[in-house]
Amino acid sequence: MQLMEGAFTLACLCALPFAYLAVLLSSLLIGLPLFGLWLLLFVYGHLPVRDAGAEGRVTRTASFDQAIKEQPHAFLSDEVVGGTILYRVTKLLNYHFACWFHRFEVKGVENLPPAGKGALIISMHSTHNADILMACTGLHEATGGRVPRGLLHRIVFMFNPFTRYMGMVPGQRYTAKHLIRQGYLTCVLPGGGEEAMTGHENAYNLHPRWKDRRGFAHVAQDAGADIIPVFAQNGEEMRFSPIFYVCNRLGFTRSYQRLVEKQIPGLSWVLKQTGMATWFCLSWIGIPIPVKVTLHVGKPISKSESDSVDDIAERSREALQAMIKEHQPHGHQYLPGLRERFAHAKSA
Repeated sequence: MQLMEGAFTLACLCALPFAYLAVLLSSLLIGLPLFGLWLLLFVYGHLPVRDAGAEGRVTRTASFDQAIKEQPHAFLSDEVVGGTILYRVTKLLNYHFACWFHRFEVKGVENLPPAGKGALIISMHSTHNADILMACTGLHEATGGRVPRGLLHRIVFMFNPFTRYMGMVPGQRYTAKHLIRQGYLTCVLPGGGEEAMTGHENAYNLHPRWKDRRGFAHVAQDAGADIIPVFAQNGEEMRFSPIFYVCNRLGFTRSYQRLVEKQIPGLSWVLKQTGMATWFCLSWIGIPIPVKVTLHVGKPISKSESDSVDDIAERSREALQAMIKEHQPHGHQYLPGLRERFAHAKSA
């Protein structure tokens, strides 16, 4: 049985270059016409929130009725969302595929609150995005049917409204707060696109923007909820992107970051928006690597009523970075994950 599995895995690896070429060609044919639209929207900046308030604008203090009027699909029950055909297909292509290809498993589910009680789950952002739906559907399986609500960039959501049937919602504070209050598990990647674009050499270091990102801490404080750090061990090694690899080797990523961080009036902002649009379109072009992937659910961040938003945010950042250091001590390397994956297969 092990010999057959090994032969099958070897055959898949041999077929990966051809699969990559097919994905690359199809991505170029389909993606290039859309790239111009993406670029215009990102350069233009964030779109305003759609009207749902009495004065023509939703604020951060919007009521539950306003939130549910704005995003009714976000508050559908876990049973409804998890039972849709699209969610089942998403779970098959992400979670079930990862269980076979990556020997994916979830550890620490006992750290999540019981059904009916919400929490804010935080994690780091990978360069490829392939871990997001895998982690969300993995938590759905591990919790016995709870569909995590992922806070998605509003422009990304606008172009992909079907993701609402995968549990995704626009990343807005008032929506997140009311979701948690209604008992939903809600997920956010505070590092955002900046963290995803820092390059493989920084793949397991939280982006400096974590030190000034406070939205997630405001949400947890307003909702009176726990913040739970989650980390995907070998998550970055799940995919190999030749394009990103070459950019890293040539130093393009570091040069880009320096220009953005210099805060050159006009230029840095345009570079950032253009870069994020380019990264998002290219992030889906990658070669799957059969490393062992484990999703670790950490313990809730300890906090008290007297803690400030700054205290909560900093303690959350430190807790997540500690988890990364514990479970990914070797940093960004493929061989440890490959050895663990095939050692696990032999012991199974």
